[in-house]
Amino acid sequence: MKILIAPNSFKESISSVKIAEIISKELSNEKNFQLTTLPLSDGGDGFLEVVKFIYKNEIIEHNFPIEFAGEKFNAPVLVNKSGKEIFIESAEVIGLKKLPQRKRNPLALNTFPLGKLINDLTNNKYSDSIQEFEKIKIGVGGTSTIDFGLGAVNALGIKFLDNNGNEVEPIPANFSLISEIIFPSSFSHPTIQSSNHSIIPPIIHSNIQPSIYSSLLCVVDVQTPLLGDNSAVDLYGLQKGASKNELALIKKGIEHIVELIIKKNLISESEYINGAGGGLASGLKIFFDAEIISANDFIFSNLFRDTSFDEFDFLITGEGKFDIQSFEGKATGEIIRKFSDKVKRIFLVCGRIEQDVKKLIPGNVDCFELLDLYQDEEESKQKVAIGLKIISEKIRDRILK
Repeated sequence: MKILIAPNSFKESISSVKIAEIISKELSNEKNFQLTTLPLSDGGDGFLEVVKFIYKNEIIEHNFPIEFAGEKFNAPVLVNKSGKEIFIESAEVIGLKKLPQRKRNPLALNTFPLGKLINDLTNNKYSDSIQEFEKIKIGVGGTSTIDFGLGAVNALGIKFLDNNGNEVEPIPANFSLISEIIFPSSFSHPTIQSSNHSIIPPIIHSNIQPSIYSSLLCVVDVQTPLLGDNSAVDLYGLQKGASKNELALIKKGIEHIVELIIKKNLISESEYINGAGGGLASGLKIFFDAEIISANDFIFSNLFRDTSFDEFDFLITGEGKFDIQSFEGKATGEIIRKFSDKVKRIFLVCGRIEQDVKKLIPGNVDCFELLDLYQDEEESKQKVAIGLKIISEKIRDRILK
């Protein structure tokens, strides 16, 4: 029996690579089981671990100093030697997991540390450890910010001014004060200057010419729009620590910024704005022509490039919280769709599965929730490894029936 083990990470709890290892170990004693592990990532927590899994010996890891909301730590950056690519996980730089609960306040936080890291890499600041590269790929998800990426673009050279010409720190609490967006004189954008070439970060044109050129690609975890009904701000803002009143202020501020960038002809009035990472990917796309791809495209073009969907008998997948968004572009929902009519059974392993989504799950999917094993969510997080072992035993028994 051929079994594919392809879980996603449990946010702020355990990575997809570790989950796959635990389940695989528990099933490995069955001689009739042929196991294949392909841990997933939506671009958020665990993105870099999945990149390591994909590229294996081609990857070199470096750690760089980050300061975010008064917290100092080292963030990992991965370099693919043969592909001349750098991988960054936004959750490792500005993620919820990097901040204690008391500092989770998206109204006062922005993505500046991520932009500074990109700036430093692009300017070859770390030339002793990282040599020439051609692309920066950012896993966007798990962030503690909802700033439309303005902090990041500010770190890359774009300034925001108030009515008096004073520079404004682009945190959401200040968005309503911004009346002008200032681009460096050397900034290249096809809608601002007559130019056919793609956007180059302004620092590329500084007096100290770096020896590299990089383009940005964002791997996003959701396709939810940043604004509007059921916006990313509404859906994910509360878990980032904002109150409903604060989310209303953040939305109003972002709407104001959108009006300004429409006046700058950077986007049209009808243009879709992706809400991944609190708008981080969209900000980098609007100002620096970053490419945005879904985590599904990244996963299936990399992890599954040599895999046939018809070769497995069973699929084991899952994520921390399985809800309606799981079927709106997230990796776990997508893999269930792709395999539901090709395998005998699917085993969905989650911390929690929302009741309103259970009716959307195909009939050949068996659901397992860690919450069924423990008193509350906190205990399930603390004992996640034990819970996964218990569930793996139950899955083994069902396969052998």
